Amino acid sequence: MGAAPENADSANFDEATQWFWRLKGGAATPEDRRAFEAWRKADPRHATAYEEAREVWDVVGELDDLRELATAPDFAPPAKGRFSAGGHAGVGFSRRSFAYAALAACLALALIIPAIVYTQPAWLLPNIHATRTAETAEIVLPDGSAAELAPKSRLKVVYSDSERRVYLQSGEAFFDVRKGDARAFFVSSGDAEVRVTGTRFNVRQGAAGVTVSVAEGHVEVRRHAPGDKTGASLAEARLSAGEEVAALERGEGLTEVVEAPPSAIASWRAGRLTYRGAPLREFVTDANRYSEVAIVVSDDSLLDLPLVASLRTDQIDAMIEGLPDILPIEIDRSRKDRIILRPAAAASN
Repeated sequence: MGAAPENADSANFDEATQWFWRLKGGAATPEDRRAFEAWRKADPRHATAYEEAREVWDVVGELDDLRELATAPDFAPPAKGRFSAGGHAGVGFSRRSFAYAALAACLALALIIPAIVYTQPAWLLPNIHATRTAETAEIVLPDGSAAELAPKSRLKVVYSDSERRVYLQSGEAFFDVRKGDARAFFVSSGDAEVRVTGTRFNVRQGAAGVTVSVAEGHVEVRRHAPGDKTGASLAEARLSAGEEVAALERGEGLTEVVEAPPSAIASWRAGRLTYRGAPLREFVTDANRYSEVAIVVSDDSLLDLPLVASLRTDQIDAMIEGLPDILPIEIDRSRKDRIILRPAAAASN
């Protein structure tokens, strides 16, 4: 399981871990890499120790399984905070970030991983960030880029010496990517992948699929086949500021690139939700990110009804009450734990 070797080999292992985290962080110079190769080839035990350091990293990667412990109520952060993706204190450092760091240290001790591994810069550790109902969070990424998470969203940060990659596993996030880093920046969400070098854009994983909207700069969007590991793409699109494209759940390629008004891109950051002919399923998804009472539909056919609306996030309940005025829907509040959207009686007859 990647435990440290004993006796004389421990010195080689310690040196190997030093090389590992230096190369892993992406800040290594060409001279560093040449020096590493010389060190690795100087003694077969060096190469063996480096592989064992890599195995330790793989074990540490399994910390993802502990993320649920860090979402317990006792570790709930403020409604909005700013913290480092590396777990270091920033403005409004949250108890959840502290929990991740504590869990990492506890597991490392349990596996008898040398202190040098889990006390190195935190980009060595998996970085998962999640928000709860009506909660947003601004995350400072290891390279100085920023990601702002919408409510009920989850993000995984995985940087290496060759690329900066973020996985939007659910929800929505706005990215402000730092320029001047030679490594490309990727955001993967569902079957879609966004590639940039320095720009500002929004990625939404909604009920209808993944939507990418660009506020500044340019991005490349690719749609991969589900489960494909070869890197081949089914479709590609290049977006400029004020444009967006979607990889729909019910489709294999990308939609046409369309105009995205600046006021509509990531409008949730300003406390607004905007729908320009979007299916009702998108509003239901958003409403459930802000409402403590679940919003459900009794008939899936309602989810495809087009909706044109713009509202503040604190107007969701009023919006639900007003839906029967614009769509063939009835509101059922007979249960305390949910609000049910039903087809209007006239429409169902």
